[in-house]
Amino acid sequence: MDIKQGIRRNFARRAASYDRHAGVQRLMARNLLSQVQEVLPPSPRILEIGCGTGYLTALLRQVYPQAQLVALDLDPALIDQARCRLGPDPKVSWLVADGEAFFRGGFDLIISNATFQWFTHPGAALESQAQALAPGGCLAFSTLGPRTFKELDASLVEAAQALNVPRMPEIPARSFNTLKKWEALLEQAGFSRVQSAREILEAHFANVPEFLKALKALGATNPRPRAFSPRLLNALIRAYESRFRQNGSIPVTYEIIWTLARK
Repeated sequence: MDIKQGIRRNFARRAASYDRHAGVQRLMARNLLSQVQEVLPPSPRILEIGCGTGYLTALLRQVYPQAQLVALDLDPALIDQARCRLGPDPKVSWLVADGEAFFRGGFDLIISNATFQWFTHPGAALESQAQALAPGGCLAFSTLGPRTFKELDASLVEAAQALNVPRMPEIPARSFNTLKKWEALLEQAGFSRVQSAREILEAHFANVPEFLKALKALGATNPRPRAFSPRLLNALIRAYESRFRQNGSIPVTYEIIWTLARK
């Protein structure tokens, strides 16, 4: 299966349940927006990549009521939900498109929340975004780093080894770019005045099945799924609970990367 189609399928299937489980993503969106509020003209042209159900889109419209905004996502089901969230708005254009495509535009801001970790060719995407920005324009994004779900990753390794699984399933976060990698890619793409930061955030769930259910409801699962036997799943749950349960809950780590870069 093509990885982009896998990503589109995962999130489209969970369009109705995404918002109920996206607390961390909402926090990322609010913090991302707070970083760009001082750098834009009064009536900016904005491109949002990976608008999803429209949470950040709605915040952008509140903060920049005079902006001309293009909001895009890979899947039409998510675009429909975002459009319903905002209602009729002549200053918002909706686009079903790949966020890694080339865009013409002269945008003052290209912004994206919790999307860039899914890019398959991030260097080329950043180069295209640099070309789509007006002189002095700004690229702002938040993304997830490779330490995201580190407890899940360690527990899966332990479970697979205990069961002698020959080909261990991998969680997607293992291949996410580090902060240093993003900084290098931005420099190669021609961005200057790059400001970046990294934050470790810990969420808590009552148990492992509750966490896995929330993860599935978000659509943030492997875009190239492999068979996952009940035996391996049970071993994973046991390993996670044994190694990480504290004070009546299990921790879930998110590594959040914030970046603001000028053309």
